[in-house]
Amino acid sequence: MNVVKIILVLGLIVIANTGIVMANIAHFDEVWAKRAQRAKQNAEKAYDPNPHHVANHLNHKTHQAHKAHKRDLKKQGENKKKESKPRKMPRNV
Repeated sequence: MNVVKIILVLGLIVIANTGIVMANIAHFDEVWAKRAQRAKQNAEKAYDPNPHHVANHLNHKTHQAHKAHKRDLKKQGENKKKESKPRKMPRNV
């Protein structure tokens, strides 16, 4: 009997919250419809039907980024070499 009461109370809570959730939804529908339309237009502009072009473009950009990263690491190494000169240790006399 207690289980039935719990289910009944939970059901009433769900039904009561439905009205709260659906409040002012028309305004948000217009906003989200416009956003969805803009997103679809942007996706259609960016779409390339040739997968080879997409893969080549990705590979090219990845190669460029890798080269730039290696170049930056090399510059950092050269700067460290210039900055760090071996120090002479004082002699204990």
